[in-house]
Amino acid sequence: MKGVKFLAVAFVVLFLTVGCLKPNYSKLEEEMTKLAGQYYEEQLKGKIKGFDMHEVSLEALENAGYDITMFKEKDCDLTSYSLIKLELDENREVVGDDYEIENFLKCGTYSTPKQDE
Repeated sequence: MKGVKFLAVAFVVLFLTVGCLKPNYSKLEEEMTKLAGQYYEEQLKGKIKGFDMHEVSLEALENAGYDITMFKEKDCDLTSYSLIKLELDENREVVGDDYEIENFLKCGTYSTPKQDE
């Protein structure tokens, strides 16, 4: 009976440990959105006109001095990127301050899930 209890406890501990070691990709997605938005605000906003989309890769973030350690630790491909989508008026000027960020991460066996259109 002690052997069964020990085995059950060992199984629970193993299950919890493996669950904790699994990378949290939603945190990576959130961090990528945050960094891409920060990059846009600091590096691109008001400087590049006429384009309704900007691509910001992990490599570009790293080259600009942003901390991407979290992504390197999760074996993310440096070509992973965020697409910043802007709305332009008929004169190709940015409308408002709002923009949408869509991520395309490749980290180990994980890829950003495709969004339904």
